[in-house]
Amino acid sequence: MKEDVVIFNEEELGLTEAICKLCTEEDELDKRIDIRYIRKYSPEDILSEREERVYRQQSLIGKYKGTLIVIRVNYPGTNKNNYISFGILKEISALIIAVFKNFILYKNFEITAEGPIVTMVLNESCNNAKNKTVEIEENHLLGRCVDIDVYDENGNSLSRRELGISERKCYLCCSPAQNCVRSRKHSIDEIENFMRLKYQQFCDLSIL
Repeated sequence: MKEDVVIFNEEELGLTEAICKLCTEEDELDKRIDIRYIRKYSPEDILSEREERVYRQQSLIGKYKGTLIVIRVNYPGTNKNNYISFGILKEISALIIAVFKNFILYKNFEITAEGPIVTMVLNESCNNAKNKTVEIEENHLLGRCVDIDVYDENGNSLSRRELGISERKCYLCCSPAQNCVRSRKHSIDEIENFMRLKYQQFCDLSIL
C-alpha cells in the first residue's frame, strides 16, 4: 500500500463515520488533512494514481463479480483534498449508500492524489445503478460537482449514451462537459469558485 493513500476499511471504521471524522469545521478539517494525511501532489502523481485505481477496480470486479461504483469529486488542479471536496463526497456517498443499502457487497473510502474517493461493489444490475446515479448527478444540488462512474461485471464503464441519457453539460457554460475538459475552456479559479458556491449553498440549506 502506498504511504500517501489512506484507506479506511469497513471492518475498521464505517464509511460514513470515516468521512464524518474528516468533515468538521473548515479550519479544523484543513488542519487535520495537512498534518495527518496529505502531501503535495503533482500532475504526474494524479496520472499514476489513476492507473493504480483502474487496477484496483479490476481486482474488485474480479473478486465480487458485481457492479462497481466509483464516486469522485470534480475538484480542479492538484489540491483535490480539502474541506469542500470532503464535504461534497460525504453528502453524495451517504445518499448513494442509502439508495443501495440492500445491495452493497463492498465499500471503501480512500484519500488519494485524485482526491477523496469512495468505491462500492453492488449486487445490482449496472443499468439500474447507472440510472439511479445519473438521477443524483442531475438533481442533487451537489450532483454536478461529482463523477459517479458505473462499471459492469466485465469492467466496462457504462455511459449515459448506452442508456439513451443525454450527455453531461458543463456547469459553467452548458456546453458538453467533455469538450470543456479537453479544451481546458475554464480556469481553475472559475471551477473552484463554482464548487465553493455550490457547497456553501448546500450548507446554508442544510442549516435551515
